[in-house]
Amino acid sequence: MCHPFERPGIYAIRAVGIVDATWSDRLGGMTIVQSGTTAEDSLPVTKLVGLLPDQAALCGVLNTLYDNRYALLGVEYLGPG
Repeated sequence: MCHPFERPGIYAIRAVGIVDATWSDRLGGMTIVQSGTTAEDSLPVTKLVGLLPDQAALCGVLNTLYDNRYALLGVEYLGPG
């Protein structure tokens, strides 16, 4: 039996900071948009949305954000790809 997370899926990731839109290729081809600020500190928030082939690809995106010191606000599975 194949679990839904082992197949392609659409994910939304929110991170504190401004992620440059030119990073889309290194972030799995996700669409990158600035989505406002945090409620507490008025820090900029970036939203990444896109189709990833599996959770290994999701981990790669999350690791890239972590390695570049972006704090995650949330990761959401939006459905199958």
